[in-house]
Amino acid sequence: MTAHGANPTLLYLPLLVHQDANVRRQACEIMLSTYGERSLTFLRRLLDATDPDTQAQATQALKVVSEVSGLRIELRPFRGIYVECLGDLRVYINGRDIKPDEWAQYDRGRAGARKVQGLFAYLVHMGAQGATRDEIGVAIWDGVVSPSSLARTLSSLRQVISRVGSPELAEQALTVGRDGCRLEPALYQTDAGLFERTFNQAYQTEISTSLEPAIPLYQQARELYTGPYMADLSRSSDWGQETRDLLMNDYVIATERLAEYEYQRRHYQRCIALCREALEADPTAEDVACWAMRAYARLGLRTELDRTYQRYQAIMALNPYTSEEQDAVEQLYCELT
Repeated sequence: MTAHGANPTLLYLPLLVHQDANVRRQACEIMLSTYGERSLTFLRRLLDATDPDTQAQATQALKVVSEVSGLRIELRPFRGIYVECLGDLRVYINGRDIKPDEWAQYDRGRAGARKVQGLFAYLVHMGAQGATRDEIGVAIWDGVVSPSSLARTLSSLRQVISRVGSPELAEQALTVGRDGCRLEPALYQTDAGLFERTFNQAYQTEISTSLEPAIPLYQQARELYTGPYMADLSRSSDWGQETRDLLMNDYVIATERLAEYEYQRRHYQRCIALCREALEADPTAEDVACWAMRAYARLGLRTELDRTYQRYQAIMALNPYTSEEQDAVEQLYCELT
């Protein structure tokens, strides 16, 4: 996993302002094919960057995208909410991140701050359907929540959005009714959603064509995955675990597809590095272990091949769902040795 902040278009910025027109055009086409018009939102967020050079490059990049694509583009900073759900939770409003002490400012201390931040994260997790008061009580308070406690926490959340963003944004983004509340999905984006869309596009590209055209998309998906879903929120292990597992599985698949591609190109060391990364996330990933063993065999690294097999077997021995039948890893190990 590679961390590059909340803005994936930073990877494209040097290419979009490159002096070679062909490089600029190709970078624009790849970026738009990967992120679609969402990439314009990311570039516009850079117009608020603290570094003047980044601001200038973002302005130039937006002009290049407009010229190449014919899209109408607003040369003004992005206004809205962006949420990093992968790894530690970070929230940006109008390009500025909410500091830890700002969650606590309106709800008296660290315990209150965790409730405000947790409520925000849970509403992001629930998406367009929102959450009932009972669901919020279970997810955030681990049981029933009193009307006064929920009202106080909702008020604190609204004030955070209002202070960092604007009162209008807070009013539009947070909807509270008799039965529950929700965050308006049209007013925020998440890295988890972007990762899912990029991975699905890569997968569909591979299914409809072949692996090679999907590689840039798999690479972008891998870049976007910066850690387990909402990993730093203590109660998210209850309500977020299914999503966390699904996203991690997609990340492992993306990395495995890249490992196969590198193996096919006889870049065995790169294949091994990718496999190690994926096995760190999921030690039971059968296909990944197989590509690592094949690459070690090609390089004549018998000791590393044996270690990969032994680690996999040790992990699977602890898995209560392991089948007694010979799996693909064991079968391949017998073939290679």
